[in-house]
Amino acid sequence: MTKTKREHGGSLAINKRRSKRPLNIKQAHHITMKSQHAVGARSLFRHKKMILGLIRKNAYKFKIKVTEYAIQGNHLHLLVKAQSREGLQNFFRVVAGHIAQKILKDHPGLKDHPGLKDNPGGAPKKKKGCKKNQRRFWSFLVYSRIVSWGRDYKAVINYIQQNTLELLQIIAYQPRARNEIDQPRAPRDKPPDKNRLMSSR
Repeated sequence: MTKTKREHGGSLAINKRRSKRPLNIKQAHHITMKSQHAVGARSLFRHKKMILGLIRKNAYKFKIKVTEYAIQGNHLHLLVKAQSREGLQNFFRVVAGHIAQKILKDHPGLKDHPGLKDNPGGAPKKKKGCKKNQRRFWSFLVYSRIVSWGRDYKAVINYIQQNTLELLQIIAYQPRARNEIDQPRAPRDKPPDKNRLMSSR
């Protein structure tokens, strides 16, 4: 399975035609939802209890196993495993939609956001593939990536846990590449140590 067929949404969907989301129920999926409107009273972290409630409720409803999660100020990460493609799609749709609906209901008035004009997520009518309330809140389509078992799976768990530790200021924040929040990658293998190889011969 090629790289382009393993991931969907996020910044990858900008100026792209709508396509079928690649899903594989035999493997785990890394999910990212990001909103540049989630600041101040709309911060996702401030609504953590509500968001966790929605995740647990719909994970049970759609038979989704949530292995790891991290709820940040303006984005959240989930590592999930599903029993059916339909259940996974419904989980994405319902969780994203209900989070947006509840936050916007409690804190309306996105037009008053001072950074809206400079915000790439501030043109909701031009976004495709989202419900109306999602277009008003989420910056991009829900990002998903099929995660391979083994090293890739462990790297995603470490990445999500790192997000939580940074938020709680247990460890220092480590800057990411511009698009890494949407599409984090497993670290590349280090090149072999030549001296070590020579000494083993």
